[in-house]
Amino acid sequence: MQTATLIEARQRLGRDAFVVESPPCPTQARWCFELALHVVEEDGADVQTPQWVADQVREANRLFAPIDVGFRVGSAKVVDARFASVETRLDRDLLGRDEHSLGVVHVFVVRRLADVDVPGEVIRGVHWRDRVQTSRRWVILSSIASSLVLAHELGHFFGLPHSKHRKSLMNKSPHLDPPWHLRTFPEEELAIMRRRRDAMVEDGTLVKANVNAKPAAPPTLPVTPVDPRSPADAAPG
Repeated sequence: MQTATLIEARQRLGRDAFVVESPPCPTQARWCFELALHVVEEDGADVQTPQWVADQVREANRLFAPIDVGFRVGSAKVVDARFASVETRLDRDLLGRDEHSLGVVHVFVVRRLADVDVPGEVIRGVHWRDRVQTSRRWVILSSIASSLVLAHELGHFFGLPHSKHRKSLMNKSPHLDPPWHLRTFPEEELAIMRRRRDAMVEDGTLVKANVNAKPAAPPTLPVTPVDPRSPADAAPG
C-alpha cells in the first residue's frame, strides 16, 4: 500500500517531484544557490528518479556547509531523448547551449555519459564548458552516478581542479583511506571555493536565492522516502 501511495503522489506531482522532493537550502547557509535541473526523458520515463536527485543535493549541501553554501532545485525541465546517451564533445556542447542562463547552476541528467578521452569508457559526471563560449558552463550527471558526484562536479564549478590530497573529494584515486563517503574538501580547497563563490556572486554567475522560500506542498499522502545509497559510494566521475 505504501509503495502504491508513493507512486500515486509522484504521478500527481509530475516533473515538480524533482523540485518538491529535493531538500531545501540549509537555513544556516548564508549563500543559497539554485540548481536548474534538466532530466532526459526516454520511452516516457525519466532516466533517474527524484529521490536520486535529492540524494545528490543532500550530499552537496553537507559538503559545501563549511563555506556557508547550500543548494536547492529551483526548476526541472525535460530533455529530449536524443540526448540520452552523450557520446561526443559536440553532444556536451549542444546539451546545454540553448538552456544556459546566468544566476543558477544548470545540471543535466543523462542515461549514459561517454568518456571522450577513452573510447568505449563511460564516466559518472563532468563540469563542462561550451567550447564556442567558455563562460557558458554546466554540470552533466550520468544516471549511474553515486550520490557524491554532484558535489564533486560543483567543486569544479567553484574553481577546484582534481586533487592529490588523500582526503579530498576531488581526488579520483580509488584508495580506501579514506573511502569515498568520508572524503571532504580540505581547508586549502575550501579557501579557493570561498574566493570563487564571492567572485561568481560579484559577476552575476550565481545569484543568491531566498533560503526561506519553500516549494509548493506535495499531495497530502503518507510518503516515507527510502535512502537507497550503499555504505560505500562509487567513485565520482
